[in-house]
Amino acid sequence: MDQPRFSLRQIRYFLAVAEARTISEAAGRLSISQGALTEALDELEKQMAVRLLVRRRAHGVSLTRNGRELIAHARALMAAAAELQAAAENRGGTLAGRVSIGCYMTLAPFVMPALIGAFRTHHPSVELDVFYGSGEEISQRLGEGHLDFGLVYDFNLSPATACDPLYQVRPRIVLPAEHSLATQAEIDLAIMARDPLVQFDVEPALSNTRRIFEVLGVPQKPGLSAPSIELVRSLVGHGFGYAVLLHHPPGDMSYEGKQLAVRDIAGLDLTYDVVLARSTYLRATRRSEELRRFCLSCFADDADSAKPEQAVGMKA
Repeated sequence: MDQPRFSLRQIRYFLAVAEARTISEAAGRLSISQGALTEALDELEKQMAVRLLVRRRAHGVSLTRNGRELIAHARALMAAAAELQAAAENRGGTLAGRVSIGCYMTLAPFVMPALIGAFRTHHPSVELDVFYGSGEEISQRLGEGHLDFGLVYDFNLSPATACDPLYQVRPRIVLPAEHSLATQAEIDLAIMARDPLVQFDVEPALSNTRRIFEVLGVPQKPGLSAPSIELVRSLVGHGFGYAVLLHHPPGDMSYEGKQLAVRDIAGLDLTYDVVLARSTYLRATRRSEELRRFCLSCFADDADSAKPEQAVGMKA
């Protein structure tokens, strides 16, 4: 088997520079001189016979196309090294080390608190790093090797992403409780759309909502927009229009105490999958495999382990 022509130290330096975006900042984080860091990077590029970084004195450091393509592999290599170290230190013992998961910000309040608590109970020696962000941010971090998993909607994900389905959600209308249509169990979107639509303007929510209107052939009447579900619900409660959302808190009330109604959309046979996504570039570790198994068990019909009650409850 061919021996690698680079060292883990060089890979660590490469990752530090890619994250810091300047040689001086990376050198400070690594506690080495800028000259030593530059020499190590030059040697890495020479041994790999590829340019990884573009270094401009006034503009810092940026990744080349080759650098962007290899960075996930570099992070996977460092993760594998950490896994080897952890296996040596904990041979025959309990599972330990770090594992990371990202969660789409609107899913997080419904799933993550109970999931984190239950996982820590089962694996107290494993450090669970959690990132919250948009679907685009999580997809990017998966591709770059920053995250082991992402809990997201199965929408516009990279082809280099593998997914395990967890559960499905159905879009519903949120409107003021005193609205004349609130007495109906199902609402015709064509009638509701005469009112302004209060839009949750974060992807993939924008695209999901657009698809719903396209499926039913109903034009939107644009109204106000907001970057959070809580603000969308408050705007609806104040009578600025209605909203179409996928997740809903247990109580039909806005933050300000305005009563809301949540109703099904008549004639809409459309659901969205929530999945546990992972990059196909990353090699699974013992810790990541356990987190994956645990997450799947939480949403399985026959799961008999400690389950996040909120997550499992959403399937009903």
